[in-house]
Amino acid sequence: MAAGVALALALAAWQFFSPVSRELMAGRDVGIALLGERSSVFLIYHPFSDTVGAFTAAHARPRRGVPAERLAGELALAAAGPAAAEKVFYVELSSAPEMDALWTVLNGWRAEPRLLYKAAAWTRSLKSAGATNLSGFDLFSLFSEFLRLGSSNFILTEVQRRGPGAEAAGETLSSAVLVEVFNASGRPGLAAQTAKRLREIGFDVITEGNYATVEKHTRILGFSRDTAAALALRGALGLQELEIRVKPGHRSVAAAAVILGEDFGSGSEKK
Repeated sequence: MAAGVALALALAAWQFFSPVSRELMAGRDVGIALLGERSSVFLIYHPFSDTVGAFTAAHARPRRGVPAERLAGELALAAAGPAAAEKVFYVELSSAPEMDALWTVLNGWRAEPRLLYKAAAWTRSLKSAGATNLSGFDLFSLFSEFLRLGSSNFILTEVQRRGPGAEAAGETLSSAVLVEVFNASGRPGLAAQTAKRLREIGFDVITEGNYATVEKHTRILGFSRDTAAALALRGALGLQELEIRVKPGHRSVAAAAVILGEDFGSGSEKK
C-alpha cells in the first residue's frame, strides 16, 4: 500500500512540474515544432476538440547555427500568431518531418503493435540525444494523447510567406483572424461548409470538426477580453444578436470559436 501511495504521489508531482501535463490538464492548446533542415511542421494540439492543426513550412536554405528555441518560436509565430509563440516546445529532426509516418503509427498501431514499440523507442531517444526541450514525462504525456488520434484528426495548412525566397519564419502573408469552427448540429458537413465560407472572406480557420455533443443553440466563444475577433466572427455569420461568451482563461491560439447548434441557419440563432 505504501508503495502505491508513493507511486501516486510521484505521478502527481510529475504532472505538476510537467509543463505539457499542466496545459493538458487545464484543457489548453499545446504547440510542438518539428524542426527539419529543409522543412518544418508546427503542430497545435487542441484537447478541446481532439484535433491537431499541422502547419508546414519549407525553408529556402538550412538555418544552421540558429538556436532551436528561436526557430520554434518563429515558426509558431508564423503559423498561429503571438499566443502560440508564448510557450512552444520543439523536436529537432535529422530530416524533414514525415506526417505520413506519424499517421501510419496512429492509424495502425492497434493492428500492428510493433509500430507502437518503434515509435516509443524513438520518442525515448529524443531526450537522450538532446533534440528536444520536452521532458521524458512531457513526451510520455503527448505520446499518450496522440495515441487516441488518427490522420482524420489532423488539419493541414501551409505557412504563407511574404515573398519569394522569404526565409524568416515570422514573415506571414496576412494577419487574418484565427478562428475555430465546430459542428454541434448533427448535420454532416456543416463545419466544412462554414469554414469554407469564412476562409473566402479572409478568416484563418485553424480547426474545423465535429463537437463532442449535439447542441440546440449556436454559441460564439471569445478567448480574449478583447472581443474584436469574436465580434467579427459573429458578424460574418450573420449572428449579430447572438451573445458572445468570453472565456479568457481558455488558452487557445485561436481568437474565437463558433459552435454551430441545431438552430444554425434556421433564423433562431439569437437564442
